[in-house]
Amino acid sequence: TIQKCYRQVIQLIKYVSSELENEMPEYTFMGRVVENHMDFSYFQITRECLKEQGLKIQIVFIHATCEFEVWISGYNREIQCNYYKKLCDSECPFQICSDPQKNDFIIKTVIKNKITASKPEAIIAEIKITILELEKYIQNFQKENWN
Repeated sequence: TIQKCYRQVIQLIKYVSSELENEMPEYTFMGRVVENHMDFSYFQITRECLKEQGLKIQIVFIHATCEFEVWISGYNREIQCNYYKKLCDSECPFQICSDPQKNDFIIKTVIKNKITASKPEAIIAEIKITILELEKYIQNFQKENWN
């Protein structure tokens, strides 16, 4: 049934969160997996250097496509708008939000490994690498473009 499949997906997301938390102790995992109906589910992480910049990372599972995405988001719309103003005309290797007032991310990328075809370990490894790449990009961008 759909309910059984949904529960299995949520269990997988919780497993991914738990494994990442074990592998990435320098990050603070903020609570639980948030279920947003059947649109998407996510969990959030941060660490001190990101927090100081008003940023957090969200690992988002899009139910319609069975894909994970990794987002860098601001703690509020003002922070997101400030980053958007500086990023919108840049050559960013990641997807930049189209409207910081409506989108819940500043930049994001899709994880290529899908739950329908990949083992959880491959997905976890790719998410981990992507978190580090996004964080490095946003921190370098900030160093180069913040006055």
